[in-house]
Amino acid sequence: MAEYLSKAMAFAQDAAKLSVRLSEGLVDNALDFGLDTPGSFYDHAEFRLGQTRRELNSGSEKERLAAMKRLLACVAKGYDVSEYFADVVKNVATGSLEKRRLVYMFLLRYAEQEQDLALLSVNTFQRDVADSDAEIRAMALRVMSSIRVQAIGAVVTVAVRRLAGDSSPHVRRTAALAVPKLLRLDAGLREELQAVVNSMLGEGSALAVGAVAKAFRTVSPQQLPHAHAHFRRWCAQLGDADEWGQLELVRLLAAYARTQFARPVEGSRLDTDHTLLLQAVAPLLHSRNRAVVMGACAAVSHLAPESQLHLVAKPLVRVMRGSRESAYVALTAVLQVAQRHPQVFYPHVRSFFVAAADAPFVRRVKLQVLAELAAAETAPAMVGEVAAYTQSPLLDVAEGAVRVLLRCAQRVRSATVDCFQSLLLLAGNDQRPPVCAAAMRAVRALLLDGTLRDADSRAMTLYDILCFVARSLDKFTADGARSCVFALVADFAESRFGSQHALDVLRAGIRGFGQEGLEAKMQILELSTRLYLCAQKESDGVLAEALKPHCEYLQQLHAHVFTLARYDVSFQVRDRARCLRALAPLAGYDDALVETASHVVEAGLELLGSSATSNPPACTSKHSTGYTLGSLSQAVGREVSGYEPLADWPENPPKNVDRGPQVSVLAAAASHAQPIAVAGISGRAGRADAGYSTPRSTADDDDLDAFLDSADDQPAKRIVQAQRSAVVFEQMYSSSSVDSSETESESENESEPSDAESEAESETTSLRPENNSDSDRTSGSSHSDAGLLANDQHASADLIQTQQQQQQQQPLLEDTSKYWQ
Repeated sequence: MAEYLSKAMAFAQDAAKLSVRLSEGLVDNALDFGLDTPGSFYDHAEFRLGQTRRELNSGSEKERLAAMKRLLACVAKGYDVSEYFADVVKNVATGSLEKRRLVYMFLLRYAEQEQDLALLSVNTFQRDVADSDAEIRAMALRVMSSIRVQAIGAVVTVAVRRLAGDSSPHVRRTAALAVPKLLRLDAGLREELQAVVNSMLGEGSALAVGAVAKAFRTVSPQQLPHAHAHFRRWCAQLGDADEWGQLELVRLLAAYARTQFARPVEGSRLDTDHTLLLQAVAPLLHSRNRAVVMGACAAVSHLAPESQLHLVAKPLVRVMRGSRESAYVALTAVLQVAQRHPQVFYPHVRSFFVAAADAPFVRRVKLQVLAELAAAETAPAMVGEVAAYTQSPLLDVAEGAVRVLLRCAQRVRSATVDCFQSLLLLAGNDQRPPVCAAAMRAVRALLLDGTLRDADSRAMTLYDILCFVARSLDKFTADGARSCVFALVADFAESRFGSQHALDVLRAGIRGFGQEGLEAKMQILELSTRLYLCAQKESDGVLAEALKPHCEYLQQLHAHVFTLARYDVSFQVRDRARCLRALAPLAGYDDALVETASHVVEAGLELLGSSATSNPPACTSKHSTGYTLGSLSQAVGREVSGYEPLADWPENPPKNVDRGPQVSVLAAAASHAQPIAVAGISGRAGRADAGYSTPRSTADDDDLDAFLDSADDQPAKRIVQAQRSAVVFEQMYSSSSVDSSETESESENESEPSDAESEAESETTSLRPENNSDSDRTSGSSHSDAGLLANDQHASADLIQTQQQQQQQQPLLEDTSKYWQ
């Protein structure tokens, strides 16, 4: 039997080895069989790392390309393949564009770790900087700027200066993005980099203007006057830039406005350029990108007058409905705005109600926002909803609801009584110690600040309220709730309730003094001291008259509680007992102080009265209103490294500053490309109300770089151009199919246009973008594009014109076919 089992185990082991060998063989031979698809590179990359070094040094271009794909697949899966860096550097000087891209991506990933080996390829990068392909030039500069070796800082600076004036906007964008990297590498290059960036401020491409703005803010944060001549052009380019560029431009323009314009005051007229900036930023509030929306909201909230702050309400609410991280950032921004101008969010108060799926940090900020929005306009919708939150099983929600009810009771007189009764019943009946303690603190705050006294109507007197609280003392288990009961009795010791029941409450507290919490013990000591001093007062008061028959009993209670506090385990209780004992010395123990006690009785009572302040739940947030809206410092509530605050408004702003040509002049230079009113595409929205037009590139379509400059990141414009080209192509095809003999007969008879032409014309009219101007609506087809087929009665002239148009539209059709592919 044992021999049979050993043979079976050996057979199983041989089968397992055979299976592993078979799977490895299939993976090794997948390339030979043509089975190595992009997905297989990712799935089986780690199994063939053993032969990657041989393939990288192989003479076969196919094997080296497969090895690079496998390495990048391993990088994507989290494997450390930096050991192959030296072998990859050998393949930098390759003629294959695809493999060069993969090599550059690998070098970007590990250039900072392998700095010495990366220096071996610097000469190759310097040659690639002068390559005829714009993509190769950009990738070479990007890799060079990512090598954090101070020795090549001068080489990279020369490359940046050279490519700053490149014909391709993509290369200029890469050069601008390399400036912050160089500055972090060597701060001594700041002056040289400032000169380079100043020469790039006139950037006309929407693709690169955002990178130039980032570089300018990095190297010249205090030299904003250098942007005078470019301000209006940047405002016009704001809608055409990519989303990242829009964010950088908004930040730069906001920093510029805070140093060059006067503080906006209601009723006064804003500067024309200030108004232009606000009009340029307003469409970004409807962007599909949340970062752009937050940047636009920050600009409006920090630059616009109070009458325009309502513009940020809906965008912030929309961002809040995204992911929970985005919701938290948006809510912190809402909280900061609501602390200064809560009326902006009154119509949207229901959007801040707590949902069951909200994250803990989101619902906490939502409750803080609701506390800031407490007002007569929002109370009808808020009070009932928040009262229901107090019964939530989530303790943070219930405690936050208590804080909101307290704020509603303090701000809205009509809701004071309802909120107070809800808090009082919650304190007396709730079995959760944290919630009960928060409710009792809120009750004490309302009784001390006079809010309940000023209410419109009261169903309970102060005596009834204190009696209810005293009877609930045995129900309270939380230290905070019990301490509030003793504090309330001490605060109102000279009232009707204090004269009748204060001594009984003190006795109940001393009876369980050893089991009380820290806060309750301190309040018991203060209550005992207050009653003892009141009994020794020479003036005739209600409390003094009530305590005179019980003076001896009160002295015994007072001595007993201070003896217990003297040997308490908490040093805070012992320290408080020593302090209060100096105010109210014990007879028989402090005889040296008893003789002078009459001189400090009044001072002691005054001191205890000044310390009898309420400690309500905090309704305010830790988020300060001094940080820039949407910044990381504003989100976390403290200043973090790299935070750049906005400057304060100048007292005497500069006047008669030339900020470039008027926007109307810039728009006239690009009148051939009217803005497309498509909301939510590339962060742009339709600007029907704006008093300016966005300039476009005036370069010919024959230039590929210029075409990419004008069409990149503008999908709506590309779609319209493709549709126009498709219509022209259809017209040319239908026109070329007309027979020459039929053309002659039609010209002799002067017949009407053919059906194909009519269909082409109607289809072209339907695809033509709408124009908002009245003159374009009335002019009809007389102002059609040059590429459209004219309604000519002579077919021969049509054929000649069509051939000319075909030659003119050929570059555009080729570019359009590339985009459709």
